This record gives sequence, C-alpha cells and structure tokens, in this order.
Amino acid sequence: MSWKDNLRPASFRGVPFFIDTSQFTTGRRVQLHEFPDRDNPFPEDLGKVSGTFRVEGHILGDDYFDIKERLVEACEKEGPGELIHPYYGTLQVQVGPASFDEDTLDGRIAKVTFLFYQAGDNRFPKNIDDKQVLLENGAAAALAAAKADFDENFTILGFAGFVVDTARSAVENAADAFEEATAGIVQTAEEIADLAFSVRNLKAEVNDLLQSPQELSTRLLDSLSLMEEALGTPEGKLRAHSTLFQFVGNTGTNFSTTTPSRVRQSDNEDIINNFIRRSAIIKGTVQASEVEYESVQAANTQREELVDLIEDQSVNATNDDVFQTMGDLNAQLVEVLPDVDSELPNVKTVEVKNTTHSLFLAHDLFENPDAEQDIIDRNGVRHPGFILGETELEVVDVRASS
Repeated sequence: MSWKDNLRPASFRGVPFFIDTSQFTTGRRVQLHEFPDRDNPFPEDLGKVSGTFRVEGHILGDDYFDIKERLVEACEKEGPGELIHPYYGTLQVQVGPASFDEDTLDGRIAKVTFLFYQAGDNRFPKNIDDKQVLLENGAAAALAAAKADFDENFTILGFAGFVVDTARSAVENAADAFEEATAGIVQTAEEIADLAFSVRNLKAEVNDLLQSPQELSTRLLDSLSLMEEALGTPEGKLRAHSTLFQFVGNTGTNFSTTTPSRVRQSDNEDIINNFIRRSAIIKGTVQASEVEYESVQAANTQREELVDLIEDQSVNATNDDVFQTMGDLNAQLVEVLPDVDSELPNVKTVEVKNTTHSLFLAHDLFENPDAEQDIIDRNGVRHPGFILGETELEVVDVRASS
C-alpha cells in the first residue's frame, strides 16, 4: 500500500472534490520598527498568522453539474464549515473567494480554486486586554531606558580601590536583598534554587562584572526575573518587589569629602540603588495590574502607591528616556488599574445604631448572611453576637457588585 492510499478523499461541507495542489500559509505576524541612528531594528511579535489554505482542484464525472451546484451552495453558506483535507485531516474553516473554471473543450470537468481560513472564536479582545498589552510594553520600554541609563553612568575604571570596594558591597547587598524579598512568600522549589544559584554567581563574579556595566545590569535584572519566577502568584511577586521599592544598599561609607574619587564612589552607590528601586517599581507595576483585589478601594490604594513611586522616579530622573518612559508607564497604569471589567465591590463605612448581632447586621445591610464573616474578619470583631451601638464598621458593599 502506497502513501497515497492513506489519504482521505477531500470534501467541503460533505461535498466531494479532488485536490490537485494545496498551499498552507502560517507563521507569525510581525511589525518591524526601525529607528533613526539605530542599526538593529525591533521586530514586534503581534501574534500567530491566521492559517490559510489555498486549494486548487477539480470535480469530474457525468454528474459534475450536480456536484458543482452543491459545492457552490456550500461556499455561499454563511459561517465556518468542515473541510476534509487529504494532508491536514478534518478542519473547521471559513471559506473565502472560490472560483469555478469550465471549458467547453474539456467536458465533464470543472476546475475549482478555494481560499480557506482556519476558523477561530468569534471573540474580539477586550479593551482592558489592549490596555494590559500597552502597560507591559511600556514597562519593557521603561526597563530598557533604566538599563541604558545605568550602563552609561556607572563606572569604576581609573578610580581608586575604595571606589571598587564600595561598588562591590552595593552589588552584594542587592543580591542579598533579592533572596530576602522572597521570605515568607509561597515559593516554587526549583525556581528558588535557580535564584540562589544566580545570587551566588553574582557575588562570585562581581569583580569581573564591575568592569562591564552592561553585563552587570543584565545580571542584576536576571536575578530580579528569577526572584519573580520563584513566586507563584501576582500577589506574591508584587509583595517581593515592594520590599525593593525603597532599596538602599547601605555600604556604611562616609562620603564627607568631595574629591573626584569620593564623588564617583557616592555616585556609583546611588546609581546601583536607583537601578534596583526603579527596576522593582517597573516590574511591580505589571504585577499589580494582575492582582485580584477584594475591592475598588484596595485597587485604588495600590495604584496611588505606585503612581507616587513612578512620579518620584520620573521627577528625579536625569535621563530624558527614563523621564519619558516612566511618565508613559504612569499613564498606562492609571488606565489599567482598577480593571473596569472586573466589577469589584466597594468598601464603605457604616455606623451601627444599636447593639446587634453580626448576622442580623449582615441581613439588615445587604440581605445576605454570607456577608457576616467578612464583617467579623475585616473589623476584628471579638464578640460577633454583641456589636455595640454607635460603632463604625468597614464593610464590603456586596449589593454594589451584584
């Protein structure tokens, strides 16, 4: 039996035809960005190319008129249909243009050409998804600007040994901070081991890395990424990053004198500290957009904290690219957080008029006994059966989210 004997007969919506040639197109959609004075363009991946089948074939026989009419009806029918392809099997496809070519010199035959598209879900991206992508792209741009700023301004070349010693201590302090940031957070064993290995190598190779700012910044970012991967949830990742928002790798050095070496010593420590803080804030911004918040107020509080941190980084930036990208990131964060499609409940403060039971309060406020436990937990109620009158309580307005 030859390989041809294993091929299935072709058909579309149950109407048979013969395939002569078939061409399948796939790959990735790419937008190429080219910038002035930059040799290397940036190819932006926009997602998978829609799979396309260009099929040329024929229908043959004394009854080809009937088959042709059925095939025309199948092609004109709205919506996707089933294509059985000899090489690709059973597929759900949307038919595009189809042509039928007949010649009086060739009786009993019609040549057909189809353009089929792989059928997908009839769902368009939500607006928030587009905004999320913009935020992630903005974070990548801000991180690239922060790295370029570090690479341009950090140096130990030509300076005294104490300048090198201080820079080494600052890097080692940052490495320790990466590991300490994961303390008390649920971790994945393999990834936390990778982080520990990265931190050990960072410390072991610090003398060589100090000679190359580009390599040093890359390794610091690699360790930050490994720290992120070691934590299982956006909440955990955000919490770890937040420990670095105000990072100060205090080396205990006295910068009271203003010789060129002392100025460089002080500048290098500031450059390292700012780079760690800035990178953590940028990464934390993306994680904050993915956290599941219990209320609109919680999301707003997190957003305001990050907005203040980003604005501080933007205002104090001496690099134009850092200033611009941090400003853009700030605007994108405000668009994403809170997620307008998540229907988060509101938190409000209520005053209990008369002494009551927590269960009665849940019913009076929301006609929902399930709200009782949240009232108890949120306010640290010690005696649920005896909540004193004239007490102010913080409650989640469950009716607002229904």
